[in-house]
Amino acid sequence: MEISHTDEGLVTRAELDALFSEEETASDVELMSARAASHLPLAVDTWFKFRNLFLLSVVFSYCIKLLFFSHVAVSNYQSHMSDETFVRYFQYRALFVIAITVFYLYSYLRNWFFEKVSLVFVGVGATALAMDYFNAYVYLSENPTQWIAGLIALRLGAIFCLLMNAMNARRAPAMPRYLWS
Repeated sequence: MEISHTDEGLVTRAELDALFSEEETASDVELMSARAASHLPLAVDTWFKFRNLFLLSVVFSYCIKLLFFSHVAVSNYQSHMSDETFVRYFQYRALFVIAITVFYLYSYLRNWFFEKVSLVFVGVGATALAMDYFNAYVYLSENPTQWIAGLIALRLGAIFCLLMNAMNARRAPAMPRYLWS
C-alpha cells in the first residue's frame, strides 16, 4: 500500500465520518469522564510541611534529651538495672530513632515507596509506644513528673501525624521534594 502526499491526509474523509457517526451512549460518556478524572492529579496536601516540621521537632527534642541528658531521664525511673545500663539503653534508643527518621526522610524526599514506608512507620510508632508502656513506663517512680504525660501526648501527636501522612501519601507535594515542602 502506497501513501500519497495529497491534501487528503492519512485518513480519508469517509473514514473520519465513519468514526464520528457512531453515537456515544451515556454510559460511554460517563466511563470516559471517570477515566479522565482518575488520571487527574490530586490536590496537594498543604499540611505535609507542618506535620513534617512537628515530627522533626519531636524527634530532635527526644534524641537530644536521650543522647545528652539521659541522666535526667534515668532519674524518673526506678529499675533493678544500673543507671549506666539504663543510660546506654536510652542512647541506643535515640540512635535507633535517628536511623529510622533518616530512612523515613529518604523515602519522603526521593518518593521511594513513600506510601508503604509511611504506613509501616505508623505501625512502628504505635508498637513502640505500646512496648514502652510495658517495658519502660512501669519503672516510673511513684510520683512521675508531668513531663512524662507531656511526652506521651507528644508521641500520640507524632503517631497521629504519621497516620495523616500515610493516609495522604498520594497527595504529597510534587517532586522534587524538599524537607519543608
